Amino acid sequence: MTLLAIERVTRRFGGLTAVDAITLHVHEGELVSIIGPNGAGKTTLFNLISGVDAPDAGAIVFDG
Repeated sequence: MTLLAIERVTRRFGGLTAVDAITLHVHEGELVSIIGPNGAGKTTLFNLISGVDAPDAGAIVFDG
């Protein structure tokens, strides 16, 4: 069962694309980590998943 579905999520700030068409599926019982260098969009993705920020495109669905 998919617990978290992220489909082609994009977030832009002016001319900067912080998250570009990310697709990710996390299934029940899975452990997932997001890694990358500074400025890669990890915090922006977390803010999108938690609802602090809204995506410019795509969809995020938690638990159906």
